Amino acid sequence: MSGFKPVRHRYEDALTRVSWQAFERLIADHFRQLGYRVEHRGTGEGGHRTDGGIDLLLYRDLETILVQCKHWTAFQVPHNAVHELIGVMHTAAATGAIVITSGEFTKAAIDAAAKFRHIRLIDGRGVRAMLGPVAEPAPELPPLPTWATSSLPGPSKTGLSPRSHIAAAIAAVGVMGVALAMLYVFYIQEIQHARTMALHARATEAVTPSAVHAPRPVTEVVSTVDGHPAVVHGAPMSKRALAEWTRQNAEAMKILERTTPELP
Repeated sequence: MSGFKPVRHRYEDALTRVSWQAFERLIADHFRQLGYRVEHRGTGEGGHRTDGGIDLLLYRDLETILVQCKHWTAFQVPHNAVHELIGVMHTAAATGAIVITSGEFTKAAIDAAAKFRHIRLIDGRGVRAMLGPVAEPAPELPPLPTWATSSLPGPSKTGLSPRSHIAAAIAAVGVMGVALAMLYVFYIQEIQHARTMALHARATEAVTPSAVHAPRPVTEVVSTVDGHPAVVHGAPMSKRALAEWTRQNAEAMKILERTTPELP
């Protein structure tokens, strides 16, 4: 703010951190407690302005007081604010005017107000004594972007109520859950089928070589009896069975040799 004088003492308290709308409401509430009927003329609640930047109109009995709120914490309020009130006060047929700031007034503003007994100045020290302790303001969140606010539940072009939006969202979540469950079941079935086919392939590979390379039945001549060979069909195929079969055959031949008479 070019051309303005900085304050000599800057306050660091809850009143300094409230918004200018909240500052105006605090002043209005204070005068209501004093018995005044308060009419908002600033942007705090009424949404419109009058000449001179009047924020509040106070009514009580025959009194009509104009109030201008200056929530300035870094710069002093100049004498212009006092001069503006003089003309507005006469135009509105007011009986008095008050300029209230959360900071300080310049010396010129104080001297200008001293010339008019119907104008009163209340600085930061006075307004803090007037209001008493002020609650710490809640932190203000930054405004949401338009793309986010347009998707929030509320009145819309479709005419759906917030409850309808919530029901639609729940239904969408339910459909999505059912679809995911079906995909999961299909996936599990495919895995089990693949495992079954792999086991079947392994079993086939294990059986096929043994069947191809299995030894054929062997026919051997054990001995001859009366010029005719004694034939054994279906000789064992494994090594262990073949060894046992050979041992038994050897014993049989020994018995035949002992029991067969010698030819002349």
